[in-house]
Amino acid sequence: MAAYKRIEFENFSKTSLASCTDLASAATGTTIVHVTNEFFAPATNMINPAPPLHCPGRFVDTGAWMDGWETKRHNPTYDWAVIKLGFPGSFRGFDIDTHYFTGNQAPAASVEGAFVPEGDVLADNVKWTEILPKVELPPTCHNVFELEKESAVYTHLRLNNIPDGGIARFRAYGNVQPIWSEDKSAIVDLAYLGNGAKAVDVSNSHYTPGSNVLLPGRGQNMGDGWETKRSRTPGHVDYVTVRLGAKGHLLKAELDTSHYRGNYPNKIKIEATNTEAEIPAADAQWTSLVEPVAVGAHDIFYFDLPHTDKVFTHAKITIIPDGGFKRIRLYGVREGGALPALPIARPNIHTLEIINGV
Repeated sequence: MAAYKRIEFENFSKTSLASCTDLASAATGTTIVHVTNEFFAPATNMINPAPPLHCPGRFVDTGAWMDGWETKRHNPTYDWAVIKLGFPGSFRGFDIDTHYFTGNQAPAASVEGAFVPEGDVLADNVKWTEILPKVELPPTCHNVFELEKESAVYTHLRLNNIPDGGIARFRAYGNVQPIWSEDKSAIVDLAYLGNGAKAVDVSNSHYTPGSNVLLPGRGQNMGDGWETKRSRTPGHVDYVTVRLGAKGHLLKAELDTSHYRGNYPNKIKIEATNTEAEIPAADAQWTSLVEPVAVGAHDIFYFDLPHTDKVFTHAKITIIPDGGFKRIRLYGVREGGALPALPIARPNIHTLEIINGV
């Protein structure tokens, strides 16, 4: 049985989960692929990245409107939902949030995982492994559980609702474990969450987190980009430092300011470094890739990068003096790959994604 401990939500920032990614979020491309029952409220609500809403007095045909997954009563066994992760990942813990379910919450739940990169996850021969054993769920609260050891890598999760009831949100905190092509010379986005990139240091996340700049697609509004508070101090800058998904050569940058029409940065600059540290030290040596340059509103800006012969592990995107942008893409090849003829054309890697609200 997997070892775990329950964490008080106010202590979340002090745990290993704080540096993890919610891999069960719809923002990462995660979907619900099967559910046994969703009579009162659909399971897709659970993977909404926004906090649950409370709307007392609001009713629909089936009863009170609830912002979560709620099944009908009197299940003699239990309900479950199969979640296809946007990216394969390993897990450090979960939050099975029952907010606003005050007497109709699922009294217990458990989590299982399966690795099925191709084929039918519902097939009889699929092996499901218990990640989090059956745990009790009190009403209307966060229920955070930290695993003693990081789990194996899975492509799907199964959340068991025991025996029935409501779960507002399901957060699965872990780390993306990309499945790389064997061709190291292929051009990839090394600053993409799906390739294992991670925001490891952010100067300010007053409105939205810096980690949003690594997400798929171009998002729906300013809420799924990165935006800092207004600065009043001369010389102020904000920045996000990204640990690249793999050590590699950086060839071209793409900065997207979609939906930022009056709060885009005045200028941006991009630097990179090579270090074994998760977060570059204060005395790290940074190489300039893009000198301070003006950007504009609701657009995409491309930059051919110098120093393509060097190998980097981290990039720092600085906004001058403050503001926000939607996405950063850093196209390159992994260490050991052959460099293509330069400059490279605009890659079409991300045009294959579903793009909302362009």
